[in-house]
Amino acid sequence: MQEISMTNLVLLCLSFLGIGIAIIAIQSNRKLNLKLNKALEFINSLHQANEVQEHKLGVLEKIQNESHEQISTKIAIELENAMSAATANILKSHVLEIEALKIDIDKLMAQIDEVSQQDPAAKMYARAHSLVASGASINEVIDACDLPQAEVEVLMGFQKKARK
Repeated sequence: MQEISMTNLVLLCLSFLGIGIAIIAIQSNRKLNLKLNKALEFINSLHQANEVQEHKLGVLEKIQNESHEQISTKIAIELENAMSAATANILKSHVLEIEALKIDIDKLMAQIDEVSQQDPAAKMYARAHSLVASGASINEVIDACDLPQAEVEVLMGFQKKARK
């Protein structure tokens, strides 16, 4: 066999040492890759869990919005019904008041007719009143009822106020 020189022996030892270091580095790299893969899997599972939670949150927000809309609609309907009932009650009370006023007016008109039939001067004023109400002019009322112009003007003023 041939003799190995010292240089070759040192080189051979260094080669074995380099190969050993390379094997150790490869092993360390494998262990590190395994740890990184496990960490990556954990991160992916966290990401998936986060997506599931976000989806659930979206569904809950949608349900909440729908609930708010339903509640708002229900409240609006209830308010509208309450307002309709209140309006109906107010209208009924106004109708009753108007009917009572019509009855009072009819009674007063009957009393006026009674009084006007008893007093000749009242008849003249009642006739003047009906002429003014029918739209007769001042001169027509003066001629028909033999009243002074000032009194006819007062009657016409009252008639204008009553129309307003």
